[in-house]
Amino acid sequence: MDSELSKSGESGIQRHLDRAEVLRSTVEQLRKDLALDAEQLPIPAVGDEAFELLREAVLPVLEALENNGAHALQVAMYRVDIPEAHLRRTMAHGGLQALASAVVLRALQKVLTRLRYAGRF
Repeated sequence: MDSELSKSGESGIQRHLDRAEVLRSTVEQLRKDLALDAEQLPIPAVGDEAFELLREAVLPVLEALENNGAHALQVAMYRVDIPEAHLRRTMAHGGLQALASAVVLRALQKVLTRLRYAGRF
């Protein structure tokens, strides 16, 4: 697998959200992992702001999960595929803002991996 898929930041995988197919699939993955419907997580416009818009949309979902208790947040992170140790580190260093970024990045990694193995990326 290409090491590019494990990088974060502007020079990494976030830049792939400028492709409509990748953005749509990432939103669908987030909806599935976080048990959201289309109204709760609409597809943002393709462009440089897509990652930030998704992060901002995911943040209140994570806040609601945290308000329901640590277990609810842990279960959701299990579905997203964020290990408990990573969850703890992220919460300790950046709180829910950082976790929202990690959730969006993980969904994007899943999408790009599927597209690569399908020969479309």
